[in-house]
Parts: sequence; C-alpha cells; structure tokens
Amino acid sequence: MSEHPDIKIKILREAEMLFMKYGFKSITMDDVARELGISKKTLYLYFEDKNDLVNQTMLQHLEDQKVSCQNIETLKLDPISYMLNISDSLSTQLRQINPGVLYDLKKYFKSSWDNFVEFKTNFVYQNVLNNLETGQSKGYYQKDIDVKLIASLYVHLIDFLVSPTGFQNEHKTFRELHFEIMKYHLRAICTEKGLKILNEKIKNN
Repeated sequence: MSEHPDIKIKILREAEMLFMKYGFKSITMDDVARELGISKKTLYLYFEDKNDLVNQTMLQHLEDQKVSCQNIETLKLDPISYMLNISDSLSTQLRQINPGVLYDLKKYFKSSWDNFVEFKTNFVYQNVLNNLETGQSKGYYQKDIDVKLIASLYVHLIDFLVSPTGFQNEHKTFRELHFEIMKYHLRAICTEKGLKILNEKIKNN
C-alpha cells in the first residue's frame, strides 16, 4: 500500500485536534487510528512512531500559521490593522488549546518544542520587524524606536502568554489577553496618525 498525501494531511489535521484538546502525552497511536477509523497499520505507513506523528503535526500546524500570515499580507492592510488581524488569527487558532498541551510538548517532545521555539524567535520576530519598519516608513510608528529591540520584546510577551508556565487569567479568554498585549504593544510605538487608526479599531472590536 503506497502513501497518499490527502490521507496524510487528514491524519495530521485529526491528530492536531486530538493533541490540542487532550495533550500530546495522553493521546496514543491507538486513539488516533480509532478516531480516524483506520487501522494502526495504515497509520504506521505514514508515521514511524508517535514522536514522528507529533513532530509532523507540529510542523504542519506552524506551516498553517505561516500561510495565515501570508493570506493577511495579501489584504494590503495598514501596519496597525495587519497586526490586529494577525492577533485575531492567532487567537482563533489557539483558543481551543488545552493549557497542558505546551507543557507536554516542552517536557516530552523536545524536537517539536524546538520547532515551536524556532517559529517564534525567527518567523514571528521577522514579521513583527517587517511590520515595524513598514510602519515607521509610512508614519504610523515613531521614528526613534529601536525596531529590533521592540520586535524582540513583542516575541517575549507572546512567549510569556503561550508558555506552559506563562500568564493565566480565569476572567479573560486567550483572545482577550492577546488583544490586551497587542494594544499595549501598539500604543507604546504609534504616532498620532497610528493612534487614530488603533483607537478606531479598538472602538469597533
């Protein structure tokens, strides 16, 4: 029996839903096969073992996030609207995550955790840096800010929010917390021109 790319993607999508809901450690290959209605033999045709399944699931998840960012870029938004759209997109993807998921990932699946960290420290950082430079050139962000430092600070704020030992607030959803961080970030760097757009977006949120 040969591999079929559509089947593999379906397995990755279903596995991601299970992992995000129940955690990476507790879900077994038996669970994934049963949920998909396939045999373990079919599952092992596409993945060597559970570690391989977790790793490929995370890589697919991160690739999906990159595609979401690229799709938002095609909208040709102003820099502030772009960041708010990114925030909303990320929050939508992460809101169903069980709080223990990232703890599992960090403790039991180092390779996958390293890929997650690389995504934050490289892809997210570069996107924020590009946004800052564009915003400066168009007069939305202050000229005297250190864009590389601000991009790093933003990544650390998000890292704190999503890390296994990060900030928890039972009165706010992940989306609300992320939106507060985004407002904090943007208010600190916007010019008057930028603040007008930001305040309008906040009012309509």
